[in-house]
Amino acid sequence: MSTTAYEIYGRGFGWAWRLRVQERVVATGGHHHETSREARQAVNRVRGAVASLAGDQEAFESEEISDPQTIVREDPTPGGDLPEDRNNWVWQLQTAERTLANSADRFATERDASNALEQFLERATGAPPMFMVGAEYEWRTEPRSIEVGKPSLTGIIKELTRGFRHRKALRRLDTRIAVAGSRGKTSTTRRLDDVFNRRGYDTLTKITGNHPILIYNGEVHPIERRGPRTTLYENISVIGEFAPELDAYAAEDIGIFENQGITEYTTRLINQQLINPDIVILTNVRQDHNDTLGKTRTNIARSFGRSVSAGTHVISGEQHPVLHEYMQEEIERRGSTIEQVEIPDRHEGMIGAETAHAIDAVLSYLNEPPLPDGELEAFLDAIQPEWTRLPNGRVFNAAQVNDVESTEMIRQALVAEDEQIQPFVYLRRDRRGRTASFAEYVDLLYDQGHIERAHVGGANTRAFAENTDLPVTQHDADTDADTVLTELLSGTEPVIIMGNTVDEFMREFEQEITTREKEVSVPIKPK
Repeated sequence: MSTTAYEIYGRGFGWAWRLRVQERVVATGGHHHETSREARQAVNRVRGAVASLAGDQEAFESEEISDPQTIVREDPTPGGDLPEDRNNWVWQLQTAERTLANSADRFATERDASNALEQFLERATGAPPMFMVGAEYEWRTEPRSIEVGKPSLTGIIKELTRGFRHRKALRRLDTRIAVAGSRGKTSTTRRLDDVFNRRGYDTLTKITGNHPILIYNGEVHPIERRGPRTTLYENISVIGEFAPELDAYAAEDIGIFENQGITEYTTRLINQQLINPDIVILTNVRQDHNDTLGKTRTNIARSFGRSVSAGTHVISGEQHPVLHEYMQEEIERRGSTIEQVEIPDRHEGMIGAETAHAIDAVLSYLNEPPLPDGELEAFLDAIQPEWTRLPNGRVFNAAQVNDVESTEMIRQALVAEDEQIQPFVYLRRDRRGRTASFAEYVDLLYDQGHIERAHVGGANTRAFAENTDLPVTQHDADTDADTVLTELLSGTEPVIIMGNTVDEFMREFEQEITTREKEVSVPIKPK
C-alpha cells in the first residue's frame, strides 16, 4: 500500500506534523503544539482547508475554514541575495489568521514549487493522521504511557482470572469494533478512529505492531511492553485503565481494536475473551501467515470464520465469492451474521477499495451517515500506488504488504501494458511459508513474460534460487544497500521490492531510496 499519511510526531520542543507521500516528506505544519491532540486538530484544519479550496467544504468532515488560499513565492536569504544556484521557491497554505502548511523543501524554480503544491493538494484531504512513537521520538511533556507485562502462559492465566473486572470495563464501551484480516488492518483501524473522532464520539483505539499505541479521544499513549513481543492480554491492561474514564463524557463511547492474533486460537481468544466485539471488520483473506493460519486461502478463511463469537456482526471486505460463502457458512453456524462489502463499479480494481467501503458499511450498521463522496474518493486516491522516481529509474516498495495476492495487485496497478519489472525479493528465515509463496509467484511472473530474472537477498537465498525456474541473482547478507540498489537500477525495468520489510538491511535500503529521491525534482503528474 501507499505510505501517504500525516505523521504526527514529538520533539523536545513540542508536537508537530508532516505529510509524507511515499518516501518523500512534502509538507510540514510550521508550528509546534503542546499535545498530540492539538497537532491532530491542526491536520484536520489542513484537510478541511484543502477540501474548501476544491469548492466543496462538505467533502471532508471538519471545522469550517474561512477563505483558505495557496501562494507560491520566492523566499530570499536573510541578506536578500538570490543566487541562481540556490533553491529559493516555496509554497504555503494559509488563511487570513495563520499559515496552515508549508512546503517541506525549497525549489529551484517557480514551476517546481507549483508542481510540489499540486502534489500536496492531490493528497492532503485523503491522507489519514498517523502517530509516530518509538525510541527516535521524544516529547517536551511525556504522554501518559501504558506498561504491560512480559508474555507468559502464567501471565495470561492470571489476567484472565480477573475476567469479571475486565467484562465490567468492556461494558462501559457502547460499541466495540475489532479489525481482523490479512492486509490493511492498521490503516483501517486508523481510518475508523479518525472518522469517529471527527464525528464527536468518545473514542478508544488500540493499534498494535512494533510500536503499539492507544489513541484516546485524539491523544496518543504509547504502550510500553516489558517483554520483547506482543502480548494478547495487554488488551486487558489498556481497557482496564482507560474505559472507566469514558463515563466522564456524555458522548457515545466506541472502542476500536486491531486484532493482533496470528493463529486461529489467538485470533479467537481476542474476539471471544478479550474484546468481545459487536462488529468485526474482516479486511480480506490473503496468503500470509501460512504457518499459523493455514496453508491455503480457504484454510485461512476458515480460521477467520471460526474466530468469530456468537452475536457478532461481521463486515467482510473479501471479494472472492467462494471464500465469502465458506466464511458465511462458518459464521452463521456460530450464531453471528456477515455482510460482504459492496464495491461500486467506479472503484472496481482499486487498491484498498474493500477497506474504504468497509468503513461506510460500519457507519451504515450504526445508523450513521456515510462518508462524504469527496472524502471517500480522496482516501482511495491517496492509497493508490505510485512509482518513486530516482535519478536512474523507478522503484516501489511492495514489501510492506508481504503477500503475493496484494503484491500482484500493486504490480498490475503500476505497470503499463506488457511492461516488465525487476523484482527484488527480500527473505526472512522465520517466514518460510511466505518465502515459498514468493518463489511460486516469481516463477509465474517469469512464465507469463512479466520478468526476465529475479534478485533475492536476506536469508536462504540459495534455497530460493534452487527452487525456481528463472535466473536468480543472489545478494550476500554483507552487501550494502547502496550497492544492491545500484545494481537493481542498472537495467531498464522499474524495480518492485517484495517479500519482507522488517530487517536492518531493509531499513538501510529504504533510507537509500529516500536519499536518492531527493535528487529528483517533483515531476509533473500526467493528465
